[in-house]
Amino acid sequence: MFSAKVHLMHILFVTGYYKPAYVYGGPTKSLATLCAGLVTHGAHVTVFTTNANGRQRLDVPLGTPVMVDGVAVSYFPLCYQGLGFFYAPAMAQSLPDQIARSDLVVIESIWGYQLLLAARQCLKQRKPYIIAVRGQLFAWSLRHQRLKKKLYLHLLGKRYLQHAAALYCTDAQEAAAVARLGLGPPLFVVPNSIDTTPFAQMPVRGFWRHQYGITEEAIVLLYLGRLTQIKRPDIAVATLAACRERHADVHLILAGPDQDQMAVRLQAQAHSLGCLNYMHLTGALDPEQVRQVLADADLLIAPSVIQENFGLSTAEALAAGVPVLTSPGIPVGQLAEAWQAGRVAACTVEAFQHAAQAMITKPAELIALGRNGRLLAKAVFDVAAVVPQMLTHYSAIIERRLLS
Repeated sequence: MFSAKVHLMHILFVTGYYKPAYVYGGPTKSLATLCAGLVTHGAHVTVFTTNANGRQRLDVPLGTPVMVDGVAVSYFPLCYQGLGFFYAPAMAQSLPDQIARSDLVVIESIWGYQLLLAARQCLKQRKPYIIAVRGQLFAWSLRHQRLKKKLYLHLLGKRYLQHAAALYCTDAQEAAAVARLGLGPPLFVVPNSIDTTPFAQMPVRGFWRHQYGITEEAIVLLYLGRLTQIKRPDIAVATLAACRERHADVHLILAGPDQDQMAVRLQAQAHSLGCLNYMHLTGALDPEQVRQVLADADLLIAPSVIQENFGLSTAEALAAGVPVLTSPGIPVGQLAEAWQAGRVAACTVEAFQHAAQAMITKPAELIALGRNGRLLAKAVFDVAAVVPQMLTHYSAIIERRLLS
């Protein structure tokens, strides 16, 4: 119903980081997938970002558009990224002209330089802009660096939030949390998108098993994501030890960057539990390596002490046919349990141990859960299902501004 208008739609995304900065986890993948999907549906998409890549910098051309999956991406040199601010002053020179050529601006930051820069220009040019919340307004997030965030919101941030054309949330629980703040702009909810196509035909099972000497008959638990305190990888290690009491040949692969320097502690924990030789650390993985490690996994273990706004690694596991065991704070996990594609357990050692022990003793049930997961991922999270929803909201916002 919007196809004719989409071909005339020019959308600008302003973000602190972009593909291939996978060190930042799920947001990098989900945003790039969305942008490419919008292009496939006929929209003109431009991204303004920085060359941020954790402690390093992306090796990309700076200040000039580069085509990435059909998206015109301009990377600007990062000068400072403390507290997620992603300060790139060179972006300020080119951004006003790009905003003038755009129908809608999507700002992927609340606490960063990109909000201050883009929102100010949008208000000056009377261009509608959306702010992607992405978990940044949950109560736990607001408590982190509380005084600095409170001051920032009082001086600048709240004004830019209140003047947004809409606030975009990826989950109903996130929308409820934002609504309680009483900011004013309308909210809309659309899940993050993944491209399920690469997961439809998975790599041959065995790459990582061969790397670590894991037999084909062994059960592989997988923790997929950053090693950080809030993700509780220690629960995954404790779960490995408990599962080995039920099944001697169980291994755990911890796949992701060591953001909080937890590797040594996790190894010490595994040693004390007698399972060090069955725990394996891969470090950061690129998208193809993620597919390979999912091909070797039998169960995804995904604890988190916080309320998250999505759970991209969980969605990718479902797309790959891997059943999931998550804590209640991961929305994708809640949906997986409703679709009989996984289980949800309290974010405690005991709850995860008990649930995982029960799941690994029923191999036929694991296969059925994985089959349901593929159906869920295709129906709800695939980019082909998500992009039309997003374009409907974009079109409505642009039309409202034209009529105002």
